[in-house]
Amino acid sequence: MFFLLSKTLMHLLLPVVWVLGLLVWAFLTRSQTRRKKLLGTSIGLFLLFSNDWLATRAYRLWEYPVIPIKEVTQKYDVAVVLGGFTDLSKQPRDRVYLSQGADRLMHALFLYRLGIVKTILASGGSGIPNFSDAAEADRIRDVLKICQVDTNDILLEPKARNTHENAVFSADIIRRQFPGKRKVLVFTSAFHCRRAHACFKKQGMEVDMFPVDFRFTDPSFNEEKFFIPNDGAWDKWGLLIHEIAGYLMYKLAGYA
Repeated sequence: MFFLLSKTLMHLLLPVVWVLGLLVWAFLTRSQTRRKKLLGTSIGLFLLFSNDWLATRAYRLWEYPVIPIKEVTQKYDVAVVLGGFTDLSKQPRDRVYLSQGADRLMHALFLYRLGIVKTILASGGSGIPNFSDAAEADRIRDVLKICQVDTNDILLEPKARNTHENAVFSADIIRRQFPGKRKVLVFTSAFHCRRAHACFKKQGMEVDMFPVDFRFTDPSFNEEKFFIPNDGAWDKWGLLIHEIAGYLMYKLAGYA
């Protein structure tokens, strides 16, 4: 139930839905005063959610900061790679389709090659309602095998449909595979680190985070991104709003 609710809420939290709703309300209302207010609010939200510079600044406040490789001074028993970067619906399924966020896997692979992490645990089920033909963990394993990672160094968690389940199922595997004291490094997008970290702590797992896939990239002021509306900014705002709402919902549900 929570899984389906979160998927529905994701669409309702899209800024474009808010602006469209206000415009429809303005079209239907008979009050001229209310119509002007609704149209003014719609224009204001349009300018806000089209502003790429402001969107990246909002991400800067929310994302975990980048960690230089040279500052990773200890070794880790396991790297947990959270899914969400492969497309399971594309055909044919004779290959792996990677999307934005694939740095979760590639940076874990890089640290594995450097000898910083010993084992890679791929966590992720289908993540698509009413679709269970494939698990993302299996797709991630395929990529790791192509990259010639020793199969003995690959662990799979193929059931999780959300971050809460990522933490629950991964924690169970880690405790069984690495009894006693262990070092765990979790790889996920920088904007997703707060929720993921809180979920693992809720499971009693002491983990370090390795943020990747940053949305904040340019620290300087950019006149073009500030003054000229950008359609890509809508996606950035929508993702951030969804992530913050998800974090709060997890807190209320006791998942984080």
